[in-house]
Amino acid sequence: MNDWYCQAEQALNETAVALQGQQAFSLHALELLATELVASLQRNDELVVEALSGRPGSPLLTNLIHVAILGSKVGIGLGYYGDELHRLALAGLVHDIGLFAVPNTLITKSGRLTQEERALIEQHPAFGSRVIEQCGSDYHWLARLICQVHERFNGQGYPNRLKGREINEMALICGVVDVFDALVSERPYRRRLLPHEAVKELLVAERAAFPREILKALVEQLSVYPLGTTVRLTTGDIGIVVKVNSRYPLRPVVRVDERGREGTGSRQLDLSGIPLISVVETLNPPAVGRVKFPDRSPRIMRSAPTTVVSDSFTALLESLDAIVSTMQGVVTNRRAATNEPEVDVIPPPSALKPLDHQPD
Repeated sequence: MNDWYCQAEQALNETAVALQGQQAFSLHALELLATELVASLQRNDELVVEALSGRPGSPLLTNLIHVAILGSKVGIGLGYYGDELHRLALAGLVHDIGLFAVPNTLITKSGRLTQEERALIEQHPAFGSRVIEQCGSDYHWLARLICQVHERFNGQGYPNRLKGREINEMALICGVVDVFDALVSERPYRRRLLPHEAVKELLVAERAAFPREILKALVEQLSVYPLGTTVRLTTGDIGIVVKVNSRYPLRPVVRVDERGREGTGSRQLDLSGIPLISVVETLNPPAVGRVKFPDRSPRIMRSAPTTVVSDSFTALLESLDAIVSTMQGVVTNRRAATNEPEVDVIPPPSALKPLDHQPD
């Protein structure tokens, strides 16, 4: 899998050099990488763990790779398969290709952006769309899609303030995974969040920016505790997440090392069947070396989701909504009593747009 990752970095770097030099380029190499990515995800989740492990590299290149990997995984959860899934993988690899035309000093700026700087950055979807259109009529669908990746379901995105079903679903998938990857990646102005922290941030702050079914698929497919994550249980035991329970994202299968006790070796605890034991803390982010990846035979995936919204997911969303409402109510009452000026407790989704690449 390191070979695929390195090949993807090389191909995207060559694409960046071509664009910056205003030279023609081909999408053929990236299409092959998209095909190999889908085949890999149908075998096992090693690339998913790789994408969540905080691998060093150029933030632009790693973001394109991670959105392709994680977006394809979310697509699988939504029932994508065949050509549709390959298109989604390719879209992830080029979703922010227009940023190659933006000065790198602006992209990595740690301070607040000026209005002119933000306006320049917000032009990158249109630039990327024009570049893809020049690759031929076979890619016009892709050009339209990447122009919509930063649009939001509530109309608070850019560049055209589209809303609801005006936005291509693949663009929304790439958009939510783009924000998720930004949250779990190191930035000069903040620490990286652990996956479970990023999921909570998304569900609280971006719950109106993306359709419920896409957020559900992200939670189920990437899990609150992804494979390879080191966690502490309520028993005090420390273990490694070795399997995800898609219906119960908060209750993975954990391998606990029993060396030093009366027993030897390790045992696996399926927390979905042990209600009195749960995860209380994440100690380390995912790492490929912590879990084995047995190949699974590719299965035929249907074009529509095969599961209903799980009770655990619904409860998680409703609990978070209740927390937000309670916080807003407390602050509103305090304002009324003290005549404080009105300030949002939880920033609106539009305020979190800079999380894609920049601080506000």
